[in-house]
Amino acid sequence: MIYRKILYLFIVFTFLGLSSFAIEKASIKYDEDLIDYTKLNSETLLQEADTFFQQYETTKDKKYLSTAMGKYYILNKIHPTEMYPTVQLARTYDIAHQDRLAKEYFSIGYDINKRDPYLNYYHGEFYFSRNDYKRALRYFKIAYNNGYNDFYELNAKIATIYEKFADLKNAQYYYEKAHALNPENSYLKDRALQIKSLDYDKSEYYHSIRE
Repeated sequence: MIYRKILYLFIVFTFLGLSSFAIEKASIKYDEDLIDYTKLNSETLLQEADTFFQQYETTKDKKYLSTAMGKYYILNKIHPTEMYPTVQLARTYDIAHQDRLAKEYFSIGYDINKRDPYLNYYHGEFYFSRNDYKRALRYFKIAYNNGYNDFYELNAKIATIYEKFADLKNAQYYYEKAHALNPENSYLKDRALQIKSLDYDKSEYYHSIRE
């Protein structure tokens, strides 16, 4: 009887789109053996999860994030060794400021493939958004060296980090490469030109860039 109640609560939380964090906070304990995840339609779940995640990105309405989180959680249970749902679950926890759970799923991703560029890019994003540029650069460079070298947003963020570190030669290089990959972005070109034209010894650049 108690298992039936627990299973009922789990299903209710799932279809309401609540995350595993919400389940954990409610102190709900359930037996994983009671749920046969393999009988669920993973393709439909993936489409739904991505749709809700995109709706969150468009609207910033947290109800969409919670629903996407719940669906990615189930997908991770269906396919625990697949990278995409693992990283997406980490991303939703990151956005929800549940740092411990985000790190947990990033860590699971490294058990699957520590060189995966998708994993490392969003792990870098986790630290970039928290101004931890040293760690962000570490993961960004792994992504860069494993297939994301032509991803203009990654080049732009690496350039920004090098600029923060006052490594202006590298900053200029990555801004120029980012602009070459996205010529319509005038900011990237302007940034590269501004760095190139600076008289570093006479400027307050090294002080102001870290503010």
